[in-house]
Amino acid sequence: MKVSVQEKPRLPDGRHVVTITEVTDGKSEYKNVPFFAARMENEDGFVEQRFYNSEPSQPILAELMRAVGITGTALNSEKLVGRSLSVNVGDRTYSDPETGDEKTITEATDFQPVGKADTSKAAR
Repeated sequence: MKVSVQEKPRLPDGRHVVTITEVTDGKSEYKNVPFFAARMENEDGFVEQRFYNSEPSQPILAELMRAVGITGTALNSEKLVGRSLSVNVGDRTYSDPETGDEKTITEATDFQPVGKADTSKAAR
């Protein structure tokens, strides 16, 4: 059987220079918290990351803004598309609030401006 695959693979663990290629809005499944999901990719693959509009997420959003060069106290998520940054990709395990089962997701963390703390082959 031939299967057509039109998708890039997920980025492996480690630091990568990526470009935000898509932003979509949504609400969390359990607490109805608004978020935007950013698709970040390079030639090797992609990672998707949710950014929640909540008080605990403020430092994460500030780190993202700093990494992509957005100043001020407001973030228009649509302005992120096309911006590049350095991220650390890794797995995080958590307990599913609905079932109690352990789930593992791949996430992007430690947002840095391009050229700072880069160790990926894309940054060399």
